Amino acid sequence: MLIADSNYLEVFIIMKKLIQSLSIGTTGLTIAIAIGSRPANALTFEFSQSGWQGGGEVTGTFTGEDKNGDNKIVYDFSDPDSNEVFEYEMSFFAGNSTFTDFTHNLNDLFILEYMAGNPDMLTISSTDFTSSYDSENVDINLGVISQDNDSIFTDESVSVTVREVPEPTSWIGLMLFSFGVYFKRKITANFFH
Repeated sequence: MLIADSNYLEVFIIMKKLIQSLSIGTTGLTIAIAIGSRPANALTFEFSQSGWQGGGEVTGTFTGEDKNGDNKIVYDFSDPDSNEVFEYEMSFFAGNSTFTDFTHNLNDLFILEYMAGNPDMLTISSTDFTSSYDSENVDINLGVISQDNDSIFTDESVSVTVREVPEPTSWIGLMLFSFGVYFKRKITANFFH
């Protein structure tokens, strides 16, 4: 009777280890696939605009997502429910002009409209009420920077590029899959020894 009970106990322990090794590996793989296959919809864009009088330059970034599928990324301070821009920062480096350097962030942004896929179709208007930036003033078809009732202009358009950023969910999925494989091997090694 004691031999039969020890055989059942041994079979029970073997089955338990087998289920654990399969569960960890399968769970790790399932989580890796589920998380790793999610697309990253928000993209970060870098922009610049040069040609300002006095040699100044505008550089900046914005992060946004085309939520409504109209092939545009839009920010409009007057309609916060439709905003598709989550981060914004621009810096003006005055060069040798009489203007001073300044930086704007999302709190200073009034309008941003980017036609996705077209590196020249970006319109920005931002101000901190001391310095303002318009990438293209529609009335005069020039970029305008204003400070203290004075303005400088450029006839160059804004250049936009997508910043390549590794998608964090892919890395998480890969790590979970690796941990699952590691623990499966460890349990399987213990199972057969």
